[in-house]
Amino acid sequence: MQSIFFLFCDNFLSRIVGITVWKEGCQKKKISELASASDEAFAYLLIENYWDHWSNLDTMAYKSEVHFDKESNKRIKRTSTWGKYTKSAYGARRYGGWTTSGLLRFNELYEEVLQDRLNHGETVDANYVQHCIKNKISPKKVAKENNREVIAIREDLTEFI
Repeated sequence: MQSIFFLFCDNFLSRIVGITVWKEGCQKKKISELASASDEAFAYLLIENYWDHWSNLDTMAYKSEVHFDKESNKRIKRTSTWGKYTKSAYGARRYGGWTTSGLLRFNELYEEVLQDRLNHGETVDANYVQHCIKNKISPKKVAKENNREVIAIREDLTEFI
């Protein structure tokens, strides 16, 4: 079961946090130091939201449907592949944002992540560090430029503090 979680960390959670930050820290830091419980819950929510879409990519016909939005008085073109919690194209935002059920599901996932980290965090963290070392997950070495010109950037924010 941990191998599936490690796959999740390597391919989803690392993208939420930022791949460079993840690779720099995964051999020496706990998962909870790299990603918050909120980050992890959000990654799970994204997977749930788009699972049907991703699992049907090879067979899906990208038909477009045109709907008329009475509020904006515009025609809206959409494909037949909506996310589970982001189906509505109507609302204040262009893509409709998260539905109420999506926000509630995020809260459930967040609580599950907190409980899981409390019950299994130490063991999983130690095993994941070993996984990163074994699989040589680390940032690429990039040659640093030594001759960079330092430029002072103007900013006005300090006067508001």
